[in-house]
Amino acid sequence: MNTEKFQAKLAEYRGHPLCADIPKYQHVSRLTNDETEGLLDGDVIVQTKIDGANLTVAWTKEKGSIIASRNNAKSVGGEPKNGFKGAVEYCLGHTGLMILSKQYILRGEWLVRHSMNYPKEYMQHFYVFDVQRYKDHSYVHPDEYIPLLEKYDIKYIPVLAKLSNPTMDELVKLSEGPDEFGAEQKEGIVIKRYDYINKYGRVQWGKIVHEDFQVKNKLAFRPKNTDDITIKFASETVTQHLVLKVIAKIKAEDPNNDITIKRMPQIMGLVWYDVFTEELWNFTKKYKVKEFNFYAAKKLVDTATREIALAYFNGILTEETE
Repeated sequence: MNTEKFQAKLAEYRGHPLCADIPKYQHVSRLTNDETEGLLDGDVIVQTKIDGANLTVAWTKEKGSIIASRNNAKSVGGEPKNGFKGAVEYCLGHTGLMILSKQYILRGEWLVRHSMNYPKEYMQHFYVFDVQRYKDHSYVHPDEYIPLLEKYDIKYIPVLAKLSNPTMDELVKLSEGPDEFGAEQKEGIVIKRYDYINKYGRVQWGKIVHEDFQVKNKLAFRPKNTDDITIKFASETVTQHLVLKVIAKIKAEDPNNDITIKRMPQIMGLVWYDVFTEELWNFTKKYKVKEFNFYAAKKLVDTATREIALAYFNGILTEETE
């Protein structure tokens, strides 16, 4: 597959800045992807990956406070004063967040129920996992930002471990067991190295998602022959877990915490975005794909997504489905 073509498509899907001069939060790649090659060759920190909704709290002189999901601003300049399942009013009402966000871009997770269960006392809070400088969007090390968060009574995802040149076995072991937020099993871990630039010239974090959250039930259809690579791609990447997680996140952004079949185009679009940015590059390397039909692949991914989503809307699947 042509690298330039893939990167152009990837840039197209990642889109424009989040709001004003505030960039979207970076894509976190699987540790097995070539985007993270060399990440483990140095001193890293490890944090727990929690299953909430990505949230940014920032500020600009022109617009004032900015509260945004991964892709969209939810409140700008203090308006509206509520939304995103309680996140807007929580952030606007948190004096420490409003003060510190004038100094740094705060990235974190708004913990609401998606595909994992957390105790009630941990829910409906914003947990910071990254802090960026406004000037150049560089990342602040946890050793520097954690004292600031504690000073302003801001919750955060703690550092699980600091390691030098860790092995995959060490990291997989860290991904096992309960997390700090009451889940019986971590969703996964995120690995960060603050002096690392990948071969594409970008700061890049890596992640390991625990195998318990890799849904084993694949799609009903399978490739009829080894040449049908687009069917293999859809079959391997579109899972019940992924589609149900997308549905849960759409519900979380809805003011009434509801979703209907009318949102099917949005569901299909978000699933395609996820498999494109998360899986395609590694897939083409794994199977040594030289040519890839994006149009055919998207049709198959849409078909697979629709089947799983219809099962959800018909009551066959629920968000608790393993």
